[in-house]
Amino acid sequence: MSVDNIKSQKSEMTDYNTKKVLDPHEEIYEPHEEISDESEMTGKASPFVYLLVICVCVGGFLFGYDTGVISGALTFLEDEFHMNSVQKELVVGATTFGAIFGGFGAGILSDRFGRKILVIVSSVIFIAGALILALAPNYGVLLFGRIVVGLAVGIASMIVPVYVSELSPKHIRGRLTTLNTLVITFGQVMAYVMNIAFARVPNGWRYMFGVAGVPALFQFVIMPFLPESPRRLVAIQKFDEAKSAIRKVYGDSVTDTFIDREIKMIDDDIHACRSGSFKDFLHRDNFMPMMIACILQAAQQLSGFNAAMYYAATILQMAGFRSNEGATSVAIIVAATNMVFTAIAVTVIDKVGRRKMLLYTMAAMILGLIALGGTFAAQQGFVTQQSECIKYSGNCARCVLDSKCGWSIASNMCIASKDNLADIFQSATGCPAQSKDKTITGLLLTFLVVYVGSYALGLGYIPWLAQAEMFPMSIRGKANGVATAVNWICNLIISTTFLSMNEAFTAAGTFWFYAGLSIVLLLMLIRLMPETSGKSLEEIHEYFLKI
Repeated sequence: MSVDNIKSQKSEMTDYNTKKVLDPHEEIYEPHEEISDESEMTGKASPFVYLLVICVCVGGFLFGYDTGVISGALTFLEDEFHMNSVQKELVVGATTFGAIFGGFGAGILSDRFGRKILVIVSSVIFIAGALILALAPNYGVLLFGRIVVGLAVGIASMIVPVYVSELSPKHIRGRLTTLNTLVITFGQVMAYVMNIAFARVPNGWRYMFGVAGVPALFQFVIMPFLPESPRRLVAIQKFDEAKSAIRKVYGDSVTDTFIDREIKMIDDDIHACRSGSFKDFLHRDNFMPMMIACILQAAQQLSGFNAAMYYAATILQMAGFRSNEGATSVAIIVAATNMVFTAIAVTVIDKVGRRKMLLYTMAAMILGLIALGGTFAAQQGFVTQQSECIKYSGNCARCVLDSKCGWSIASNMCIASKDNLADIFQSATGCPAQSKDKTITGLLLTFLVVYVGSYALGLGYIPWLAQAEMFPMSIRGKANGVATAVNWICNLIISTTFLSMNEAFTAAGTFWFYAGLSIVLLLMLIRLMPETSGKSLEEIHEYFLKI
């Protein structure tokens, strides 16, 4: 389509450009019905778009795998490199640290070089990171490898939702963008499967990290054959290629008139905010979505969910599953719950709406956190980390969480385990059986599932979906980069403080702290979060222009 043709159509949209302000809480499924041709009402996504999304979402799979694999690998790394709590937190947090720079850098570079090339770059970095981790001879190289993988995770976490959102038809955009989150959760499940598969293999942790290079290699080979985002192509004046890309998305279910109108809307939106610099964030139509996106990303991480995923095996050891394999095996239940509820979200998000799904599920998640903290309090009390084992007194559940302590058979109290191995009680939990054990363990798992399931239905994917929808084309990359950086900064804070907080404030205090933060952020989102379901990316921007 030529530039002249695009300009000639602008008069057709005069009435549309003066339409009323869109209500942020209103769900609109056919916002252009008054100017629609029949093709727009019946247009369907082609099989190609699903294939394309799956190929792009390999980046999401690697995001999930590389953030999830550390949960099961951590216990083996601790034995291999004799790590203390701070060193373990650094290994977990190193990937998050790298992701901060990867996500922010991707936001800047995507506006300059496009979406597709960054997906390819992320796959190369994933391959390099997998090799470094698999071959790491010491703790320093291991830490470096985790940072390298983090760069790729950050790039993928930012660019994949934007790429998918810009390629997706508006009536299934939520479903396809959420599909990336589903693939992330599948990557986490596969990470736990690999943890178990290689648990008894000598140096099995090396294989756990190394297998991540295989899907990254697949993505590197296939991505050059996929199209660039049509919105990116319009931005760089490649209208014919943009028209071809949209035709591939819809197939023969739409007319050329529909495609011409889509390109015109994109072009108009780009010209309405051409500069695309960081100063543009000061404009109200950009500042409001920027604030909402950052609050959403902060809420996702400050809920503590990723700490639960990174330290799932450790948390389950707290719950009474003392062996590495037993804790990792049960951790699969947590990851599978996340995946199943994300799959449910994929099917309902475009029908229920973003705002409603987010607010109700956040409330349920907070209740899960409060109940989880209460159950840990019933099991362990409020005893913090002690300098001497004897100070744990008669609290066996808290005693056995301290690596230097164990429960004495002879004296029925907490003692140092180093020189008293023959006197240390040996069982699945490390403590003498009590009538309440099964009840407490059952409640812990139940509330953990409630917490994870509620998170998966809302906060797990809506921040990524919303930030990919709310910004105009000219600053979409930069804005997503900033919001993604906020996500990973909060992730870094949570992942590098979780073990220390458990030692200082107990498990109950830690989960209640996350619940308190989530309540504050929920109240903010009740006030600010708009409904974006059923609206085109350009219509969403129009709403923020007029509020």
